[in-house]
Amino acid sequence: MPFSSRGGFLSQPAAAAGGSRREGAASTNPSQTYIASGGSSTSATEVKFGTKSYYASTNGTEIYTTQNPGFMSYGTGDFCIEWWINIPTLVGHGASSDFCSNNVYQGFGWRLGRRFNNSGLSSGGLAKYINCFARGFADLEYWDISTGTSGPSTWQTNTWYFCVLQRKNANMVFWLDGIKKTRAANNATYSADTFNFTNSTTSNSRMYLGTADGGNGAGPIYIDEMCWSNSWRYDDTGDFTDIPTAPFIVDTYTEQLMHFDGSFANATS
Repeated sequence: MPFSSRGGFLSQPAAAAGGSRREGAASTNPSQTYIASGGSSTSATEVKFGTKSYYASTNGTEIYTTQNPGFMSYGTGDFCIEWWINIPTLVGHGASSDFCSNNVYQGFGWRLGRRFNNSGLSSGGLAKYINCFARGFADLEYWDISTGTSGPSTWQTNTWYFCVLQRKNANMVFWLDGIKKTRAANNATYSADTFNFTNSTTSNSRMYLGTADGGNGAGPIYIDEMCWSNSWRYDDTGDFTDIPTAPFIVDTYTEQLMHFDGSFANATS
């Protein structure tokens, strides 16, 4: 059973009002097929839009693409990844709290609650970071969600957050609910601003969501409306206010869009 597209990508309303999100012309870009490992499913318990969200029930469960999807092979160029997340509990998360990665050496990925070689979602008062890494190579940078003009002191449970991780013109930025967060450069040699995420094209270079290939993942978590784009979406100079109030639609910048309605097996966005 697939993750449905809620009547088709193009029939849905726009993602946000006010114009801060860069939009392209409507498109019918193809989606990827995902496989769910044990424990991963969709759920109607916590939903941001539609009828269901993705639910990774433990820190060792995930969904992953059936082959190399290519949509996270960004090279040194621009990209934007947006998602809604709800963390029901901080108990059970792995120390690294891996969230997503391209499973290839130096593939792009990120973690929640993590700073350079330290902490995780279960780390109490230190559960306030998001960390960008090159898989199997190096942690690159992390952001402190307690910084900025407003926002939580740590990741809170049973709260829907809108997250945006973007690189525009060699500048990586993380926003939480539209608030730009302070970045700490944690690797003196390698920067996420300019790191080359050009990955191999072997069939095993899959993309994993929920963990980084069965490791210590960010689970349990709910995820809804996750969108990967091959260009920037937001002005990176400050905060933005028009948080999405409806499902995303596919446009010319969209590389992958997942609504997470449907069931867990052979998941198609």
